[in-house]
Amino acid sequence: MKNKLTLFIVIQAILIVILIWLLTYLGRDEFNNANDQNETKKSNTYIKKENGIDEVIISKAVQTNSGIKTDKIKPATHARTITSYGNVMNLDMLIEQKNKLNDIKSQISILKNELARDKKNYERFKTLNEDNKNISDKTLQESLVAFQATQANLSKSEALVDGLEQSIRSQWGEKILVMIQSKNHNDILDFLLHDKARLVRITLSNNFTNDVPKDVNLSLLDSPNDQFLAKYFSEAPQLDKNLQGKTYFYVTFNNKLRFDSRLIVSASQSMNTIESSKYLFIPKESIVWNAGKAWVYIKIAEDKFVRKAIETNNEDNDGWMIKEDQIKENDEIVLSGSQLMLSEEFKYQIKNENDD
Repeated sequence: MKNKLTLFIVIQAILIVILIWLLTYLGRDEFNNANDQNETKKSNTYIKKENGIDEVIISKAVQTNSGIKTDKIKPATHARTITSYGNVMNLDMLIEQKNKLNDIKSQISILKNELARDKKNYERFKTLNEDNKNISDKTLQESLVAFQATQANLSKSEALVDGLEQSIRSQWGEKILVMIQSKNHNDILDFLLHDKARLVRITLSNNFTNDVPKDVNLSLLDSPNDQFLAKYFSEAPQLDKNLQGKTYFYVTFNNKLRFDSRLIVSASQSMNTIESSKYLFIPKESIVWNAGKAWVYIKIAEDKFVRKAIETNNEDNDGWMIKEDQIKENDEIVLSGSQLMLSEEFKYQIKNENDD
């Protein structure tokens, strides 16, 4: 009886050991799966929705191992090229006006001397006439007529100068008029009037900003590859009848150009001067494409990223320029690893959908 009891206890102990082993063996897969899920959440990529926005969570270690690199967004320094047209001004009229103006001013100088002489004679004759008629009334009257005639000629000449200067101002602008009026030598005016340089009038679109380019490249219509530099001179008072826009004078020290030649004008303008909005530069390696849109990943915390769509209207060789709006200057953008992040993001979303 005692031996049977002992045998029963041994058998029961063996069954308990077998049962424990079975429970351990069968439960290890579920334990490992749960542990793997926790480890994945701790070390790999997953999505967290915050205020309706999907945030991609990537640990620092995974970022390093995956080669994910970021940098701060900088303002766009790109200058776009704007093409317009211009023509070489014929300065024959200006030379004629300048010479005529100088002649009239010389005449005015003579008339002023004559007026001073005639006035002095008239006043002397008047004194003598009043002093016992030492000068006859006829002689006094003749001196007065001469004085008045000289005065009228002087006024007429001064009016001609005013009209001629206004004509120069309306055709060539205030700057050229001031150069002509000045007694000091001016190299640019001298070069223009002595066939050493050319004055070019160009037309820029009315949409062009107030920051008129200091330098432009010019080329003939039939030789677009042969370019030469022109420097900003002044605003041009008259419009080009063949073109719409604002007109400006530029000077080029190329005396081989024929007067009245039509020219192609290439002008550069920074993106940040086109509008009041600031433009930012997005490098092409940051862009990922999905559903016909361009996207970038912005780092918002040490291990958090959000995906944002960008406009692709202003493309450059190295990327795109966008207006500063939801994306700001100095935001941290993913430079490398964007495609990997997009793949991981959609992989996680598909996995969640399958789990549901």
